[in-house]
Amino acid sequence: MQMATTMAREVSFDTVYDFVVIGGGTAGLVVARRLSENEDVQVLVLEAGKDQNTDPRVSTPGLYPSLMDDPNFDWKFVTTSQENLNERSIGHPRGRLLGGSSAINAQALIYPSKSTVNSWSKLGYSG
Repeated sequence: MQMATTMAREVSFDTVYDFVVIGGGTAGLVVARRLSENEDVQVLVLEAGKDQNTDPRVSTPGLYPSLMDDPNFDWKFVTTSQENLNERSIGHPRGRLLGGSSAINAQALIYPSKSTVNSWSKLGYSG
């Protein structure tokens, strides 16, 4: 199977797409990839941010703090004032680039606990 990908700054309005996926984060890209397995289907992924994969701050885990609070990489979401935190607001970094928040999380991977994995089998999942 071969998948064609095109990175474009502008979308052609002459092309008819079967599916439009809003958001080029991890979930959106997985959905688009699965949809595009059918060669007869045209899939468009719309992402507000840019493809920043060549920026060393994205590809080098130790540099991820420099992406936080940068509007080119982070939506800069902040919680409302929290009464139990002396009315402080807490930043909630969310990725604003192709790859979404997974692109700014220091490439961290946290494996599920043994009990979590075992609970999946109780739900009928095997493997």
